[in-house]
Amino acid sequence: MAYTINDLKAKIIEMYPEINEQGFKINIYYNEEKQSYIIRLQKGVSELITHLDKKDADDCMNNIKCVHLGVQIGQFIKNFEERERFMREKPEIVSEVKEMEKTVALDEEGYLKNINDWNEKVAQMIAFREGLGVLNKDQLEIVRFINEYYKKYNYFPVLNYVCKNVHQPKNCIAEKLIDPIVAWKIAGLPKPDDTLINIVKYGVTPT
Repeated sequence: MAYTINDLKAKIIEMYPEINEQGFKINIYYNEEKQSYIIRLQKGVSELITHLDKKDADDCMNNIKCVHLGVQIGQFIKNFEERERFMREKPEIVSEVKEMEKTVALDEEGYLKNINDWNEKVAQMIAFREGLGVLNKDQLEIVRFINEYYKKYNYFPVLNYVCKNVHQPKNCIAEKLIDPIVAWKIAGLPKPDDTLINIVKYGVTPT
């Protein structure tokens, strides 16, 4: 069936009304190489970037909900709500984060401007901003390895390689940090462009 990106956007908002209810901004564009739609949800510093295969998009236009997309949207909103709850219930930590934000340079989307400013306290601050609360030992181990790897090789490591080297299950990033791009941000790495997002999240190699 023929439809435009605006048609798909309207349908997704119709099927997932929580997007508008929570005041999230949604942008969609088509990736020719991957033959899929890239969907970006944003509110403040919180961001979700995910993809929707052409078949899933067709199903969506036929009022068939996409399980993968629904899970991603649900988790994103959960993280956002957790951050809001944390701000209400842990004002002392919120105060510490806000003080640190005054001394650590972040861009408008919450990425660290200078990777050399990164330390575990900065990681905790960024994690809080992303709605993850306080990072535990396993989460800190993951982002510490990613940070050190990037400083050494100037590139984001293969996700399974990260988990193997920190002696955690092969899906440790998805299980502990939800999204590899969130892990990238918390580890203090620079904001990836769309090509790098495709490589990290979807395994697409640039031509």
